[in-house]
Amino acid sequence: MKKLILLIVLASLSFQWSAAQDSSRVLGLSDFLKIVREFHPLGKQANLRIEYGEQNLKANRGAFDPYVYGDLYQKYFDDKQYYDLLNAGMKIPTWFGIEIDAGYEQSDGNFVNPQRGTPANGLVYAGISIPIGQDLFIDQRRADLRKAQVYQEITKAEQQILLNDLFKDAISAYWEWVGAARKYTIYQEGKALALTRYRAITRAAIIGESPAIDTLEAYIEYQNRTISLQDAVLDYRNANAQLEVFLWNQDGIPLELSVNVSPPQTDDFDSSLDVNLMRKHLDSLLSNHPKMAKNELYLDQLNIQRKLDLERLKPKFDLKYNAINEPLNGDIVQGYSMNNYNWGVSFKMPIFLRKERGQLQKTNIHIMEQQYANDQMVRTIGLNVNAALNIWETTQEQLSGYSTIVKSTNRLLQAEQQKFEAGESSLFLVNSREWSYINTQVKFVDLLMKSQKAFMNIEYQLGRLE
Repeated sequence: MKKLILLIVLASLSFQWSAAQDSSRVLGLSDFLKIVREFHPLGKQANLRIEYGEQNLKANRGAFDPYVYGDLYQKYFDDKQYYDLLNAGMKIPTWFGIEIDAGYEQSDGNFVNPQRGTPANGLVYAGISIPIGQDLFIDQRRADLRKAQVYQEITKAEQQILLNDLFKDAISAYWEWVGAARKYTIYQEGKALALTRYRAITRAAIIGESPAIDTLEAYIEYQNRTISLQDAVLDYRNANAQLEVFLWNQDGIPLELSVNVSPPQTDDFDSSLDVNLMRKHLDSLLSNHPKMAKNELYLDQLNIQRKLDLERLKPKFDLKYNAINEPLNGDIVQGYSMNNYNWGVSFKMPIFLRKERGQLQKTNIHIMEQQYANDQMVRTIGLNVNAALNIWETTQEQLSGYSTIVKSTNRLLQAEQQKFEAGESSLFLVNSREWSYINTQVKFVDLLMKSQKAFMNIEYQLGRLE
C-alpha cells in the first residue's frame, strides 16, 4: 500500500510538470532586456541625450554660418532730404578667427557726413577682419564649438549611465521573478505531494491498512505546505508586478505578463568570469567606465575654457582691410584700382585685468575640483568592483557546496521513503525529510539568484550593462 501511495504521488507530479511545460512560453533575459532597451521610457530618454548633443553641436556650428546684413537710414525734414544711407552685405566667419566681408554702400542727401560719402553709383567693397592679439588662437565661438563637440561625447556617456542604471534595476527585478517562480514551483510540488499522500493515506486508513492517526499527520503537513505555497504565490505575484514595471510596447503602453509566460528552467546561466584577469586589468576597465569618461570630458571642457581665459589676458588688437570700387554700368570690377581701399585698426587693453585674472583663477579652481572628484571616483568604483567580485566568488563557492547538500538531502529523502515502504519508518520522518529537501531547494534557488545578481553587479559597477 505504501508503494502505491508513492507511485500515485510521482505520477501526479509528472503530469503537472509536463502540462506546465507544454503550456508556457519562456521569457529569457536577453529577450527581456531587448524589450526594456527599445520600449522603456527611460531607454527612450537615454536616446534623447544623444539627439540633444547632436542638436547642441549643430546650434554652435551655426555661429560660423555666413550671414547677410543691411542698414537703411533716411531723414526728411522741412522738405529737405537730410540723408539716405544704405549699407548691405554678407559676412563669412571662419574657424581661424578671420571674417570675410563683402557688400555695397550708397549715400545721398544734403547733410551726409563726408566720411560716409559715396559716388552716385555707390561703392562695392570686399575685405577681411583679422584679430592680431586677443582671439587669434581661440575665441568665444571656437571655444563654444569645441565644448559642444566634447558635450556630444558627454551625452554618449550619459546615455550609457542611464541605461546602466535602468538595466541594473531591470535585471534585479528579472532574477527576483525567476527566483519567485522557482520557489512557487517547489512549494506547489510540495503541496501536491502532501495532498496526494493525504488522500492515499485516508483511503488506506478507511480500509484498515494505515493507522488513522497518520491521516491527521498528513493533513497537518498538507495545511503547512498550503500556507507556504500561499506565501510563495504572494511573492510571485509581487515579482510579476515588479517585472511589469519594465515592460512597455512600441506605443508607450505598459504591458502585463501573460499567465503563460515563464522564466527559463535551466541552471546553466551565462556567468563565466576570470576574476584574476579582471583584477589584473582593473585600471584599464575603469578607464572605460562611462562615469569616468564623463568626468574626463568635463575636464576637457574646463581646459578649453582655460585656454579662452588665457586668451583674454592679451590686448584686443584687430586689423580690418576693405578693397573698394565704384560699379560702372553694372560691372563691379571695371575701374578697380589697388589704391582704392579703407583700413583700420582697433586696440583695447584693461589696465588691471582683474576680471580676466579672476576668471582664469576660477577656472583653475574648477579644474582642481574636477581632478579631485576624478581621483575619488576611481577609488570608489575600484572598491565597488572588488567588492562585487568578492561577492560573486563567495556565491560561486556556496553554490558548489550547496548543490551537494541538495543532492544529499534528496538521497536522505529517498532512503527514508524506502524505509517507510519497508515499514521501518514513520510518516512523520518522511514528511520531515521531504520538508528538509524543500527548504534546501529553496535555499539553493536563493543562492543561485544571489549569484546572478552578483554577476550583474560586477557589470553594473564597471558600467557595462547597456
